[in-house]
Amino acid sequence: MDPAREATPPPVMIEALLLRHDAAHGFAYRSRTTPLERHTNPDRTARRLAGLVDDDDRHLVHSTSWRATEDGHIVLTYLVHPDPDPAQPAHPLADPHGIARGSRPAHPAPAALALEHVAAHAVRHLAFLGRTDPTITAYLADRPHTQQALSTLPPLPAGQFQEVVLASSAREA
Repeated sequence: MDPAREATPPPVMIEALLLRHDAAHGFAYRSRTTPLERHTNPDRTARRLAGLVDDDDRHLVHSTSWRATEDGHIVLTYLVHPDPDPAQPAHPLADPHGIARGSRPAHPAPAALALEHVAAHAVRHLAFLGRTDPTITAYLADRPHTQQALSTLPPLPAGQFQEVVLASSAREA
């Protein structure tokens, strides 16, 4: 392997998931991605991707996750709400409850991770913040339809599971 390549960090990509919600259709999202330029703030890059200016306080911009891609990139995902251009086509989020997870304890990444999984994780993350972060709670208070939809999700940190007693565990007790 080339030693110079090993010394070069993997390229970081910034992904903005532009989220919208309406009572009739539920959540929908679209995604925009760009490389993070050297000496550039990732938050500012996410705002730029969404078409927002730095002092825009009408939109929520929050980092929700990261992932590694097969081509060697690190993708830092930001949720942007509401979608600044709702006339653009978006993907419906069929199941914000769906969780992608690895199948083995030492391999946490799921075998197949789709953008819908990333979007569902971001929505659950927002639901958690809406209950725990005063800034996000105040932001959502002005958006009652979104706040109501988020209230249907479990009040857990994104990625945390509720305790479930498995049938085999119950028999052992």
